[in-house]
Amino acid sequence: MDKLPSPKDYFDKFGYVILKEALPKDVCKQLTEHMFKLFDEGKLIKDEQCPLSDSVYGDPIFDDLLQKYAKPLGDHVGKNLLPTYTYARIYRNGEVLKRHKDRPACEISATITLGYDGLKVWPIFFDEEKEIAVDLEIGELALYKGCDITHWRPAFKGKWQVQVFFHYVDADGPYKEEYKDRRKQFGVDKTTAQQQKNDDQLSFPLPLFNSVIIPHADEKFPGYFCIDSNNLKELMFTKEECDKIIKIAKENYAAPASIGGGNGGMIERKIRSAEIYNVDNTEENRWIFGKMASIVSLVNKYHFDYDIAGITHSLQLIEYVSTESVKGHYEWHTDSGPGPSALRKISVTVQLSDPSDYEGCGLFINNHGSIVEGTKERGSVHMFPSYMVHKVDPIEKGTRYALVIWIHGSRRFK
Repeated sequence: MDKLPSPKDYFDKFGYVILKEALPKDVCKQLTEHMFKLFDEGKLIKDEQCPLSDSVYGDPIFDDLLQKYAKPLGDHVGKNLLPTYTYARIYRNGEVLKRHKDRPACEISATITLGYDGLKVWPIFFDEEKEIAVDLEIGELALYKGCDITHWRPAFKGKWQVQVFFHYVDADGPYKEEYKDRRKQFGVDKTTAQQQKNDDQLSFPLPLFNSVIIPHADEKFPGYFCIDSNNLKELMFTKEECDKIIKIAKENYAAPASIGGGNGGMIERKIRSAEIYNVDNTEENRWIFGKMASIVSLVNKYHFDYDIAGITHSLQLIEYVSTESVKGHYEWHTDSGPGPSALRKISVTVQLSDPSDYEGCGLFINNHGSIVEGTKERGSVHMFPSYMVHKVDPIEKGTRYALVIWIHGSRRFK
C-alpha cells in the first residue's frame, strides 16, 4: 500500500508544510474584524518591510493563539516549539514582500490567511530555486523554516488581505533563548513595560488541521490507497459519523444490488448479493458529501492525479447480511466498463461497521498483481482506480455496512 509522506518527513525535507482548516472560518472572520477595529482605533503601525500595509506586534489575542498552537504544530512536525511572538498585517494593494529569510526568533514560523478582498488569495512563494507558489485560503496555514527557506510575495493585486504570523523556536535548537522574543511576558510590544489590557479578549478553539497538503511523485503508478489509523487518521470517519450513516439504512427501505448497472442492471445473487440504500445530497446528508469531497480532493491531488469531475451522483450505503439464502458478497469485478461507467476513475469504500459485528466479508483488491486485503478498521477509507479487479468475500455472521462512491471524470483513463 502506498503512503503519503508524513508532515514531519515533508517538513524536514522541503522546509515547509501546508495544514488545512487551522482555524474555522467564523474565527477567521472575528480576527479580521479585530484587525480592522485596531486600525480604526489607530493602534496599527507602518513598518519598513511592508510600508503600504498596517501591522501589529504582540497583540494579546494573537499571542494567546500563538501559545495554544505551539504543541499541535510541534506535534505535526516532531518539534518541541517555544512561542516567541506574533505579527499581524492588513496588506494593502500594491504591497510587495521581498525575498528574505527571517531572524532567529522566527526559526519556525506559521502564516494563516484570515480574510481578503480580491479575486483570489495572494500567494506566498517558498524556495528561491523552485519558486513554489502556495495559495492559502481562509483558515489554512503554512508552517515553514523561517531562517532557512527564502519566502516572498509578488505585488498584491487585491484590495486587502489580513494575515497573521506565529513565530517559534525549537526548544532543542540553537535559538531557544529567543523564547517570548526575549520579552518578560506575552501580549506586549517589546518596548511596552506592562501587560496591555484588551476588553475584546476572545477564546478560540485549538486548530483542527483536517488534512495535510503533501506532494506526490509523478513517476509512481497509482494503486490502492488506504486512510486508517496509520495513514492520515485525521481524515477517517469517526464512530459517531459511522453510526449516523448506518442509521440511514435502519430508517429506510433497500433495493437489491444489481450488476452491470451501466447497461440496465441485473439482479444476480450468485455474483452479487447485497442491499443498497441511496444516500442523496440532501441538507441532512450534505456533511457526508463534504467530507468525501475533501478526502477525494486531497488523495487525488497527491496520489492518483486524475482529471475528475468530483461527486456527480448519490452515494450508496451497502448492506451485506448473513441471513439471506445467498450470503452477502460480490465476486471479482471491476467498477468501470462500457457505457457511463467508462468514466469512473476512483472507487471509494468507507468501512462503517465495527469488525466485531460480523465475520468474513473482507474487501480484496488486485493491486497491480498483488492481492491486498483492506483493513476492517472502522472509519477507514479505501480508494483504488476503478479499473482494478476487486471482490467482497461472503459474510459468515452478522451484518456489514459500507459506504461506496465512484468518482467520475470527463475522459476515461486520464
